[in-house]
Amino acid sequence: MKVGTLMTKDPVVIQLPATREYAIGLFRKHKVRSFPVVGKDGKLVGIVSIKRILLHPDEDQLAMLVRRNLPVVKATDDLKKAVKEMLEMDYRRVVVVDDENRPVGILTVGDIVRRYLAKNENLKEVTIEPYYQRNAGVVWKGTPLKAALKALLLSNSMAIPVIDDEGHLVGMVDETDLLKDSEVIRIMKQTALAAQSEEDWILESNPTLLFEKAELQLPKKPVEGIMNPNVIVATPHMSVYDVAQKMVKYNIEQLPVIRGQDELVGIVRDMDIIKVILNK
Repeated sequence: MKVGTLMTKDPVVIQLPATREYAIGLFRKHKVRSFPVVGKDGKLVGIVSIKRILLHPDEDQLAMLVRRNLPVVKATDDLKKAVKEMLEMDYRRVVVVDDENRPVGILTVGDIVRRYLAKNENLKEVTIEPYYQRNAGVVWKGTPLKAALKALLLSNSMAIPVIDDEGHLVGMVDETDLLKDSEVIRIMKQTALAAQSEEDWILESNPTLLFEKAELQLPKKPVEGIMNPNVIVATPHMSVYDVAQKMVKYNIEQLPVIRGQDELVGIVRDMDIIKVILNK
């Protein structure tokens, strides 16, 4: 199967120069996780993601937030090549370009799940057992949002399970939930200056520098206040086909994997199940 048959054509792009605030507006409007970035000539420069925006709240110029090393393919390339590029670079999408390096499409892991895995009934015989992640980050339901964001970013995930006092799964929270309730504020900070000589200490015993800094402000409430309590789950012996079907039906990218009632044993991501394509 060719990339062109599965890709989303004519993606929204951001042209440089642009600001961080402009990008945030587009993320909220289109409800996507990244945009290709082009120069004034329309040629691909890189890509910018919500995660980069969240990680660098004090950087206003979008050019500084663009990831320039990213997987790129042509519409005529085989799907296996695109999947291999995604997995090798640990990136959820490839930008599809023409012969002049202008973006003509974008192929995401979600596109592959929706348009291929969820329609391939041969995958009913393949379980997720070899593919799901046994080591998954979690947060407690009372965790403050700022700490939850840190845990999410460190886990290299788009969503993270929420557990109660007994360790039972009670919800999920993702980066878009956090972005909805966030705002960028500008604050004044103070830092101490090192003295260059003894004379400096005589003139000023506590020299300081004031500077303005942008920070991502999150509400002072626990993650329980914004999590999704209606969790869609998988079990270790569920098929790749059935998991893909659930992802499509509920528009989610990963499912907690449980045994019994609420015993969390891992996470299965859409990025995990596309590996099946390389094994076919």
